[in-house]
Parts: sequence; C-alpha cells; structure tokens
Amino acid sequence: MSINEPTPALGPCTIATLASPDAAALVDQYCSYLQCRVLASEPLTPGVAEQWDCPDLADAPCWLLGNALGHPWLRIIEDAGAEPAAPLSRAGWMSLEILVEDPDALAADLTSSPFKVLRPAANLELSDKIRAVQVQGPAGELLYLTRISGAVPPFQLPQARCAVDHLFIPVLASRDRSASLASYESLAQHDGLSFDTRVTVINQLRGLPLAQQHPLATLQLADSTLIEIDQLPDLATPPRQADSLGGGIAMITFLIDRLPPDVVTFRHREAPYDGRRSCTVYGHDGERIELIERTAH
Repeated sequence: MSINEPTPALGPCTIATLASPDAAALVDQYCSYLQCRVLASEPLTPGVAEQWDCPDLADAPCWLLGNALGHPWLRIIEDAGAEPAAPLSRAGWMSLEILVEDPDALAADLTSSPFKVLRPAANLELSDKIRAVQVQGPAGELLYLTRISGAVPPFQLPQARCAVDHLFIPVLASRDRSASLASYESLAQHDGLSFDTRVTVINQLRGLPLAQQHPLATLQLADSTLIEIDQLPDLATPPRQADSLGGGIAMITFLIDRLPPDVVTFRHREAPYDGRRSCTVYGHDGERIELIERTAH
C-alpha cells in the first residue's frame, strides 16, 4: 500500500479470543511463557454473550490480556464445551501471528512448556526480513511468533516494541481463497493480493511434501496489520452453538470505520468496547468476526 492509497476501512485486528474449559490455567500459561499481563478480569456480561450468539456463556469468567506495555491483544473465556481443536482440521481462524523481538530465544524458552514448538525458527520464503517459529498452544491454537526486521514491500508491517508484542496477522483456513478474500475486501474497502507460496508448518502437520505450495491471499488493514487467508482442502465446518464458542481460536476482533448496514448492533461499557458500537458477523468460512467502530458516534 503506497502513501497515496486510502487507508483501509478495516483494522487493526485488535483481540484474539480463545475459549477453554480451564481458562484460568490458560491465562497462567500465556502469562508465564509468552509474557502476557492480565489487564482485566470480570465475568462475561449477558450483553456481550448475546452479541456473540452464545447467551449461555453469560457470567462466564473472562480475562483480557496484554503485553508488557499494556497493549491488549488476547481474551480468554471459561467455556466448558471448548475442547482443544485439532490444528488445520476445520475452516475458520487457523492461527495467530504475534509480533516478537526474538523468535529463536522464544523457541528455546518454550521447549519445556505447554506450548509445542512445531518447527525451528526460520526466515520465510516470502522475505528474509520475516523470521518466525510456529507453535501449538494448549487450546489447540497455532501461533506464529514472528520478527519483522525491515521493510517488506508491498506490505506495511510493524516491528516489535517488547519481547512479545501483539497480534498483527490473524490467519484464516478457507475452502475458497477468492470468496473469503472478497468478503474481507468488502469490509476493508481495499483490494488484497493472491499468490501461491510454501507454508512449511501446514505441510508438516498434513503430511505433505515440505516444499509444496498453497494458494494464499493477504489483505492490508489499517495500522500495519493484515489478514492472511490460506486455502486448504478437506476442512470441517466450524461449530456454532449457544453454549460454547468452540475450541481453538474462537473469534478475531477488528476495528472498523463504520459497522456494515443491516447488522444488529450493541454498546458495551467495558474494554475493549468502551461504549462504541459493535457487532458480530460470520465470514465465508463460518468464522466469527467481531467488529467495533473506531470512534464513538
């Protein structure tokens, strides 16, 4: 995105939501091994549970976590029905790309932790300015712990301000890259890019040749964040039920200039809403998407 292009209407991606039957333990694991801090801890309000189409989760314990600088990026919900998801088994949110200072050091620190290091830290095929280690978390979530060490045109990417900074790219597993990209382009009012590339962790987990390429798409969002869409075959449909968010990565929250028309809107006082209008919608692959207007109207 050049300086003459308009800023996308969607973004940044702000919060990833994980659900767990033992949420307190998951909170402790993220704080102990990925240097998170608890920014807020209070029951999930009935209004938020209603917005998420999970009214039975009202009053469930809920934690908002952030980095050492107080930047929130992770929310963890107590959810008895949220069994850990098998990685790459279903459509929807597949992984979280987290900005870090030193993926090699983090990989070493995680060797005796509940976070399973799947591949050694390595530079991405896309650019030697991007170095990452892939990790499987305790709730079945995949994490890409990524260092950005320089410019990677045409993308606008941030650089870490602390050892483990924040979410900057949620990755979607999709049955149809083009259809999924089109839905996010509509929200962002901005065009994405489509290309094929090697994704070694997908090849490893799916028993494919490590050099095999996959159809991908990226969409630049505001504030140097992106969405990545990975097209994969044989993906199950994400579950949707009133009493559970489901295991793995349950939802991604984005700021947006204006909510789409004809959606049911809510206002919640607590963070990260702060009185702004919000809604929950579903993407082409059944993924839960939370949108919060950038400013109060």
